[in-house]
Amino acid sequence: MPHCIIDCPAALAQRIGEHTLLATVHDALDSFGVFKPGDIKVRLNGFSHYRCGSTQDDFVHVALYLFAGRTAEQQRSLASATLGALIELLPQVEALSMDVREMPRETFVNRSQYLEESGRQM
Repeated sequence: MPHCIIDCPAALAQRIGEHTLLATVHDALDSFGVFKPGDIKVRLNGFSHYRCGSTQDDFVHVALYLFAGRTAEQQRSLASATLGALIELLPQVEALSMDVREMPRETFVNRSQYLEESGRQM
């Protein structure tokens, strides 16, 4: 399960390497030991048009979506570990941030749940 979305300038992702950026975030979450490696999903949104205050400085913001149930301390530890990995990868980028967002299990549906609940097979 966790879904992780990275927002940054497209030019930064190309300079660093999209796969490097994705792997850095994935590996930071994986090293924490609370998720199954195959369950971690990381996506990258590269923006061509953006503003950071009054400039077009580089930035990286990561949003981590998790099922509800982890403590605020656990969530903060995940965010800190991931941000630490990004700081090592991108020491020149000042605007690095991450937040953790809870998703209620009751409202989350994926393909296998849908098929099971609907009795359909595809």
